[in-house]
Amino acid sequence: MSNGLLTPTKGEILIDGKKVGVETKSIVSYLPERTYLNDWMKVKEMVGFFDDFYEDFDAQCAYKMFERLNININDKLKTMSKGTKEKVQLILVMSRKAQLYFLDEPIGGVDPAARDYILNTIITNYNPEASVIISTHLISDVEQILDEVVMIKNGHLVMHKTVDEIREEEGKSVDELFREVFKC
Repeated sequence: MSNGLLTPTKGEILIDGKKVGVETKSIVSYLPERTYLNDWMKVKEMVGFFDDFYEDFDAQCAYKMFERLNININDKLKTMSKGTKEKVQLILVMSRKAQLYFLDEPIGGVDPAARDYILNTIITNYNPEASVIISTHLISDVEQILDEVVMIKNGHLVMHKTVDEIREEEGKSVDELFREVFKC
């Protein structure tokens, strides 16, 4: 809903005081759970696409991250492993100088080494003036980078606290509390 992909059935979402729309798309960088890029595209073509589409996209930043990971910019997405596809998509999203990053399950379905790289990329490459919202069920893997936690169950807000408040008031880790709240 915050990205304008779904329409709320009730209530209202405002980003920087604006209703979700064309204006908010220019300040939000969104990483969906599934790859949305075309398999036939080469990495350098994707960089060109993002560079043309987003004024705040930093192509040099993207190229540096691809180089650090030994991702060949002439490779097509369809030739890559799932983990590498995830990294390519994350690099593109994090190479924007956005005000708000929405990352939907950024570490789902990738191996532990890829998870570490993805989390490191998130915490070292976002606009420091921005906010990063991560949607995930893999709490133990992201707990060390969280400042605040929002838990939503069946469309209802269950909790919104800082990580320190959870540890002090509940006497539990965020992962332990998550398992307790969402146990079947």
